[in-house]
Amino acid sequence: MADLSTFISQEFGSVVAAGAALLAIPGVIVAGAIQGRRALQGAEAQAKAALEAAKEQARAALQAADAQANKALEAAQEQARATIEAGRQQVEATLAGIRETSREAHAQWQRDRCQEVWADYVKELDVLLAKDQGPAEESETEGVLKAFAMVELISPAGVLGAANTAREDAQRYGLNLFLSHQNDRSVVNLWEAQRQLRSTVEDGANIVLNDGMTMEYVDEPTGTVTLTAASHEADVDMRTRHRRGLAARAALDALDAAERDREVEAAGEHARQALLDAGFSAWDASALATTVQRDHGEVQRLLEAERVRLSVSRDAFVEEARRELDALGR
Repeated sequence: MADLSTFISQEFGSVVAAGAALLAIPGVIVAGAIQGRRALQGAEAQAKAALEAAKEQARAALQAADAQANKALEAAQEQARATIEAGRQQVEATLAGIRETSREAHAQWQRDRCQEVWADYVKELDVLLAKDQGPAEESETEGVLKAFAMVELISPAGVLGAANTAREDAQRYGLNLFLSHQNDRSVVNLWEAQRQLRSTVEDGANIVLNDGMTMEYVDEPTGTVTLTAASHEADVDMRTRHRRGLAARAALDALDAAERDREVEAAGEHARQALLDAGFSAWDASALATTVQRDHGEVQRLLEAERVRLSVSRDAFVEEARRELDALGR
């Protein structure tokens, strides 16, 4: 029994212990649950804190990276600006050199071109000055005018003014040169007319009319022979020659008188009429009467005066052109 009681007490104790243990399980479970929740909450709080820290760290890293990127961008931009500025300065320097070279080349071209054009103009002036004699031409100054057209295109005011004065003097000289040539031609025509008149006078000088008879005295080796008209035709020819001879003599005398009295208009008109009677055309008679009364020496003096004037203006142009070439750095 003792054993049984012992057994019962031992078993009962075990049962009681087991029952206590069973009763303790819910408490343990509850406590575990509470501890678990607390642990979970702690973990969640820790996780949130870690997440916030990570976010903050990420934001800081992002801000740092952004600031670094901005600094890198600014540095790159500054370097780019410096590179561009250096390039611009280099280009400006290159362009300045090109412009300077171009200006120098243009200035040299301008000097050379001016010298060439001005030299051609002087040459044409000299050619005209040398024409104090020669065939009459109305275009004596054509070369000067063509050369002046080029001078006018490229010359500064001072050179152009001197060139224009020379051009005007050249035109006056050219006109007087033309008039002188025309006068020379008129004088030649006058001499030819006088020679023709003298020949006509000689042709009828030995013909006389005597009581209606026409006779001509002809010099022969054996002496003077008197010829009479053997026919009507011969008589008409001898009378015509006699009449022309008298008219030619009157014309020669009238020309001599008109030459002596150059200022007398009536003398010139008388010579013109006598030339008409001698068989000259109205135009030739007027030209010859004008020519014989002209002061030919005065024509030459005027020509020489204009030549001197042109020579002076030509030298003035040369002086001005040289001064301008020196200023251009000749």
